[in-house]
Amino acid sequence: MDNWSDFNFGRWQINLCLIFECMIATKNYYSNEIFKKEMSTLFESNFQFIALTSELMNDRDFVTLDYEGTSVVAQNFKGVIKVFLNICSHRFNKIQTEQRGNRPLSCSYHGWTFDVNGFPVGLPQKHKFESLGDKREQLCLKEFHVEICGKFVFFRKEVAGIGLREYLGEFYDTLYDLSKWMGDQVYFGSTPHKTNWKLLVENVTECYHCALVHKDSFLARLGIGNANLEDVVLSGNHSSCHFPRTEVKGEKARKKLMAHLDGREFNHNSFYHIHIFPNLFVASAEGVFFYIGHALPISECETDMRIRYFGPNVEMTENKASLQNIINEESVRLGLTVVSEDQGILENIQKTIHLADKPGIVGDDEIRIKAFHSNYERLMS
Repeated sequence: MDNWSDFNFGRWQINLCLIFECMIATKNYYSNEIFKKEMSTLFESNFQFIALTSELMNDRDFVTLDYEGTSVVAQNFKGVIKVFLNICSHRFNKIQTEQRGNRPLSCSYHGWTFDVNGFPVGLPQKHKFESLGDKREQLCLKEFHVEICGKFVFFRKEVAGIGLREYLGEFYDTLYDLSKWMGDQVYFGSTPHKTNWKLLVENVTECYHCALVHKDSFLARLGIGNANLEDVVLSGNHSSCHFPRTEVKGEKARKKLMAHLDGREFNHNSFYHIHIFPNLFVASAEGVFFYIGHALPISECETDMRIRYFGPNVEMTENKASLQNIINEESVRLGLTVVSEDQGILENIQKTIHLADKPGIVGDDEIRIKAFHSNYERLMS
């Protein structure tokens, strides 16, 4: 008997997965063997988000990405954006050590510097390496395929594969449009989670928990969590939906504070959330505030959640800009509070999921989790 799905009631054995929609097997959340397969099957071959063009606007701007089996850097070389393996080919030191910044692609150990092609052009005491000759070409950094959608920079480790437009499907145009509506970045940071990356995906693709876990934050401040989700889109491996707003205490004062944004082009009375498979989350709160979450798998029970927040792309007077700063600051505080509230729950789940004696159940309104599981199992098999 498979004790994850079958239960004995007297002389009757019932398979719960024939009655309810069951989640993927619990071992997928803590097995190192399965985690390694996820990295090779889901992450190696698919496009992955790495940065925004606004973070790579200037020559020498860079953004790094580190998770299990991956250390890469996206860097601007006089207007050309490239993504390379972030490991020096001389003695394997990590080249760019910060999450983002501005400096040449130069190793801090011996000063080897690499050009737009990943070629080592700067070798201190170059004469000591004359024996390399033509073999110096073999010391080029490994380069990865790069494509851009609006402000979103993606890379793919595998050389061959479908293009980014085909991979994103109808969400290509969605991300392209959101790029126009997103304004200046007002926060960049990361929060380590002691939990499996899939738990973060499942958490943000439903709001069944919002009325309880976020009753004093997301629900009280934005009015998100009381209404059923709307406008669900399932396309390829990706999904989106709107979590509708309900009025909150102080609604009139809130609308007055936001009055300078009434004419914004992108305006919706909801929290609009997008999941780009496998680990990218993009959201808009009424077109007033924007969020990008990036769940970076460190191990089967560790995930680094990289977070970016943005204001709207709206022309403002000095007075309106001051009002927007107030909204931005409050939105960042609220967003980080919500992340922290979810973190506590998810880390508790990770501690006990290996002890579970029953399969997890997915409700009828958790359609995006069902889609994620379906895509996950199809690709993993």
